[in-house]
Amino acid sequence: MAGNGNSGRTGKPAIVHLVNGNPGRRKQAALQDEMNSPAVPVGAPPKPDWLTPLAGEEWDRVLPDLLTLGLISTLDMMALASYCEAVADYQMFSAQIAERNAAMQGRGDVQTFATGAKQISVWRQLRNDAEKRANQAGAQFGFSPMARRNLRVTAPPQGELFPNEQKDAALKYF
Repeated sequence: MAGNGNSGRTGKPAIVHLVNGNPGRRKQAALQDEMNSPAVPVGAPPKPDWLTPLAGEEWDRVLPDLLTLGLISTLDMMALASYCEAVADYQMFSAQIAERNAAMQGRGDVQTFATGAKQISVWRQLRNDAEKRANQAGAQFGFSPMARRNLRVTAPPQGELFPNEQKDAALKYF
Protein backbone atom coordinates (compact mmCIF):
# COMPACT_ATOMS: atom_id res chain seq x y z
CA MET A 1 0.00 0.00 0.00
CA ALA A 2 1.59 3.25 -1.10
CA GLY A 3 1.57 6.32 1.07
CA ASN A 4 0.98 4.74 4.43
CA GLY A 5 2.73 5.89 7.61
CA ASN A 6 5.63 3.48 7.07
CA SER A 7 6.68 4.65 3.62
CA GLY A 8 9.61 6.92 2.90
CA ARG A 9 12.74 7.67 4.82
CA THR A 10 12.68 7.91 8.56
CA GLY A 11 12.81 11.43 9.95
CA LYS A 12 15.98 12.93 11.36
CA PRO A 13 16.21 15.02 14.51
CA ALA A 14 16.49 18.78 14.06
CA ILE A 15 20.03 18.83 15.45
CA VAL A 16 21.16 16.45 12.71
CA HIS A 17 19.65 18.75 10.07
CA LEU A 18 21.49 21.72 11.52
CA VAL A 19 24.81 19.91 11.97
CA ASN A 20 24.65 18.68 8.37
CA GLY A 21 24.10 22.23 7.13
CA ASN A 22 20.33 21.81 6.61
CA PRO A 23 20.53 20.11 3.20
CA GLY A 24 16.72 19.94 2.90
CA ARG A 25 16.47 23.72 3.40
CA ARG A 26 13.91 23.39 6.19
CA LYS A 27 12.96 26.63 7.87
CA GLN A 28 15.43 27.63 10.57
CA ALA A 29 12.65 28.73 12.92
CA ALA A 30 10.95 25.32 12.70
CA LEU A 31 14.24 23.54 13.36
CA GLN A 32 14.99 25.79 16.34
CA ASP A 33 11.49 25.19 17.76
CA GLU A 34 11.94 21.43 17.39
CA MET A 35 15.31 21.61 19.13
CA ASN A 36 14.01 23.76 21.97
CA SER A 37 11.04 21.50 22.65
CA PRO A 38 12.05 17.94 21.75
CA ALA A 39 9.48 15.14 21.95
CA VAL A 40 11.75 13.32 24.39
CA PRO A 41 13.91 15.44 26.69
CA VAL A 42 17.65 15.27 26.18
CA GLY A 43 19.42 13.76 29.14
CA ALA A 44 21.89 11.14 30.25
CA PRO A 45 20.38 7.74 30.94
CA PRO A 46 21.52 6.07 34.15
CA LYS A 47 24.57 3.88 33.63
CA PRO A 48 23.53 0.23 34.11
CA ASP A 49 25.35 -1.57 36.89
CA TRP A 50 25.50 -4.78 34.83
CA LEU A 51 27.86 -3.34 32.21
CA THR A 52 31.26 -5.00 32.01
CA PRO A 53 34.25 -2.76 32.85
CA LEU A 54 35.19 -2.35 29.17
CA ALA A 55 31.60 -1.49 28.27
CA GLY A 56 31.51 1.03 31.13
CA GLU A 57 34.61 2.73 29.71
CA GLU A 58 32.92 2.99 26.30
CA TRP A 59 29.77 4.40 27.95
CA ASP A 60 31.84 7.09 29.67
CA ARG A 61 33.66 7.85 26.40
CA VAL A 62 30.62 8.41 24.13
CA LEU A 63 27.99 9.80 26.51
CA PRO A 64 29.39 13.38 26.79
CA ASP A 65 29.47 13.75 22.99
CA LEU A 66 25.93 12.41 22.61
CA LEU A 67 24.73 14.87 25.25
CA THR A 68 26.52 17.77 23.56
CA LEU A 69 24.84 16.96 20.25
CA GLY A 70 21.48 16.33 21.94
CA LEU A 71 21.20 12.84 20.46
CA ILE A 72 20.42 10.91 23.65
CA SER A 73 17.56 10.70 26.09
CA THR A 74 16.99 8.97 29.39
CA LEU A 75 14.97 6.41 27.42
CA ASP A 76 18.00 5.32 25.36
CA MET A 77 19.74 3.31 28.07
CA MET A 78 19.31 -0.11 26.42
CA ALA A 79 20.35 1.04 22.96
CA LEU A 80 23.52 2.65 24.31
CA ALA A 81 24.22 -0.33 26.60
CA SER A 82 23.91 -2.69 23.61
CA TYR A 83 26.42 -0.61 21.68
CA CYS A 84 28.84 -0.48 24.62
CA GLU A 85 28.64 -4.23 25.27
CA ALA A 86 29.22 -4.99 21.58
CA VAL A 87 32.31 -2.75 21.57
CA ALA A 88 33.57 -4.44 24.76
CA ASP A 89 33.06 -7.88 23.18
CA TYR A 90 34.93 -6.73 20.07
CA GLN A 91 37.88 -5.58 22.19
CA MET A 92 37.90 -8.81 24.21
CA PHE A 93 37.76 -11.05 21.12
CA SER A 94 40.47 -9.01 19.40
CA ALA A 95 42.73 -9.56 22.41
CA GLN A 96 42.02 -13.32 22.25
CA ILE A 97 42.89 -13.38 18.54
CA ALA A 98 46.14 -11.50 19.12
CA GLU A 99 47.08 -13.85 21.98
CA ARG A 100 46.27 -16.91 19.87
CA ASN A 101 48.21 -15.58 16.87
CA ALA A 102 51.25 -14.92 19.07
CA ALA A 103 51.11 -18.46 20.45
CA MET A 104 50.71 -20.06 17.01
CA GLN A 105 53.15 -17.82 15.07
CA GLY A 106 50.41 -16.03 13.13
CA ARG A 107 48.33 -19.11 12.22
CA GLY A 108 45.63 -18.64 14.85
CA ASP A 109 42.93 -17.26 12.52
CA VAL A 110 42.39 -20.47 10.56
CA GLN A 111 41.38 -23.82 12.00
CA THR A 112 42.50 -26.87 10.03
CA PHE A 113 40.53 -30.05 10.56
CA ALA A 114 41.78 -33.65 10.24
CA THR A 115 40.12 -33.86 6.83
CA GLY A 116 42.19 -30.93 5.61
CA ALA A 117 39.24 -28.55 5.55
CA LYS A 118 39.95 -25.04 6.78
CA GLN A 119 37.64 -22.68 8.58
CA ILE A 120 37.96 -19.24 10.10
CA SER A 121 38.54 -19.50 13.85
CA VAL A 122 35.70 -19.24 16.34
CA TRP A 123 37.32 -16.16 17.91
CA ARG A 124 37.35 -14.39 14.53
CA GLN A 125 33.69 -15.34 13.97
CA LEU A 126 32.75 -13.99 17.41
CA ARG A 127 34.70 -10.78 16.75
CA ASN A 128 32.98 -10.32 13.39
CA ASP A 129 29.59 -10.79 15.08
CA ALA A 130 30.50 -8.24 17.77
CA GLU A 131 31.55 -5.79 15.05
CA LYS A 132 28.19 -6.18 13.30
CA ARG A 133 26.32 -5.66 16.57
CA ALA A 134 28.38 -2.55 17.39
CA ASN A 135 27.79 -1.08 13.94
CA GLN A 136 24.04 -1.74 14.07
CA ALA A 137 23.62 -0.30 17.56
CA GLY A 138 25.96 2.60 16.85
CA ALA A 139 24.04 3.51 13.70
CA GLN A 140 21.12 4.48 15.93
CA PHE A 141 23.29 7.25 17.35
CA GLY A 142 24.97 8.24 14.06
CA PHE A 143 28.24 6.40 14.73
CA SER A 144 28.55 4.92 11.24
CA PRO A 145 31.06 6.35 8.75
CA MET A 146 28.29 6.98 6.20
CA ALA A 147 26.39 9.13 8.69
CA ARG A 148 29.51 11.22 9.31
CA ARG A 149 30.56 11.52 5.66
CA ASN A 150 28.76 14.81 5.06
CA LEU A 151 28.79 15.94 8.66
CA ARG A 152 29.90 19.54 9.15
CA VAL A 153 30.95 19.79 12.73
CA THR A 154 30.25 23.08 14.38
CA ALA A 155 31.55 24.28 17.68
CA PRO A 156 29.29 23.54 20.63
CA PRO A 157 27.39 26.54 21.99
CA GLN A 158 29.60 28.76 24.08
CA GLY A 159 28.58 29.94 27.51
CA GLU A 160 28.63 33.45 28.85
CA LEU A 161 32.08 35.00 28.58
CA PHE A 162 31.35 37.83 30.99
CA PRO A 163 29.01 38.12 33.94
CA ASN A 164 25.56 39.39 33.00
CA GLU A 165 23.85 40.83 36.07
CA GLN A 166 20.77 42.03 34.18
CA LYS A 167 20.10 38.59 32.77
CA ASP A 168 20.65 36.94 36.16
CA ALA A 169 18.22 39.37 37.78
CA ALA A 170 15.58 38.77 35.08
CA LEU A 171 15.91 35.00 35.36
CA LYS A 172 15.42 35.20 39.10
CA TYR A 173 11.90 36.58 38.64
CA PHE A 174 10.77 34.51 35.61
